Amino acid sequence: MSWVSVDALRVGYGSQVVLDGVDLTVEKGSVVAVLGPSGCGKTTLLRSIAGLLPVTSGSIRVGDRELSSASVRVPPEKRGIGWVPQDASLFPHLSVGENIGFGIPRGKQRAARIAELATLVGLGDYIDRSPAQLSGGQAQRVSLARALAPRPDVVLLDEPFAALDPMLRTALRAEVAELLRGQGSTAVLVTHDQEEALSLADKVAVMMGGRILQWGSPVDVYEQPTTPWVARFVGDTVEFAGVWRDGFAECALGTIEALAMDGLAAGESIRVVLRPEWVTLAPDGADAHVVAVSYAGHDALVTLELASGDRMRSRIAAPDLPAPGDRVGVKLRRRALAYR
Repeated sequence: MSWVSVDALRVGYGSQVVLDGVDLTVEKGSVVAVLGPSGCGKTTLLRSIAGLLPVTSGSIRVGDRELSSASVRVPPEKRGIGWVPQDASLFPHLSVGENIGFGIPRGKQRAARIAELATLVGLGDYIDRSPAQLSGGQAQRVSLARALAPRPDVVLLDEPFAALDPMLRTALRAEVAELLRGQGSTAVLVTHDQEEALSLADKVAVMMGGRILQWGSPVDVYEQPTTPWVARFVGDTVEFAGVWRDGFAECALGTIEALAMDGLAAGESIRVVLRPEWVTLAPDGADAHVVAVSYAGHDALVTLELASGDRMRSRIAAPDLPAPGDRVGVKLRRRALAYR
């Protein structure tokens, strides 16, 4: 069921257009990640949904309510939207419990709701503590609980893990994803972290230059990116120039199976794109020699030089690693992608 609908949204600052015809649909109870580099417009999109920015044209709806258009702008406090910022932004003069309950009307159910959420985020024993006594991860849990407390229609998360160290970030984002799904919350997360988007979200929107370039499941976005730029932004790529041969690509690897990502004609020059983990070493593969091995514990990126002089990388699980100077054969586990 479509719950958040962003249609042909155009937003700017003065004469500068930041969002240009953005369409986004979020199903109720799902988690959507908007992924893109700094300056692409993703935070502007979030602020527009929250009601913090007016829209030039297009519309934003939640359920059957129109929240924003060229003629309508529902105030932020009346939108039923929760916000989790990058830096937690807790009120330093309020306790953990008072921070969580900030948006809950006074009443006999308020204390029970605060206790419920504090327990839910693993801070049931911290209700009376000051924010100054919390770690970064604990502060973000309080921020999330505060956003969920009034039972919002949508929760917006603005790079909420960016300020945390890598180990804590990985653990906390898994906890947050589980919590949001356990609560049946509808959430929109903006991030520039590819792993975060792919691991956390049900659907991913890849954004660049104020437009959404691709929308789909994490698997679709990673395995069938719509453009070479999307492929490079979402993960590591290996790329070759080639020629299209109706279901095959002629390139430095020889004649390989390929999936056409554009309407291609036989004999047309193409860009062949694949992922390093699609490359495997096999005795009957294309001749290559190992140039370098970048060891990462669980696996390694192996740099290979083909007979043509072209170089490529293969991601190989440890401990089955070759050594620099070894002669090897190279094959693909799956079809490459072909772009005009």
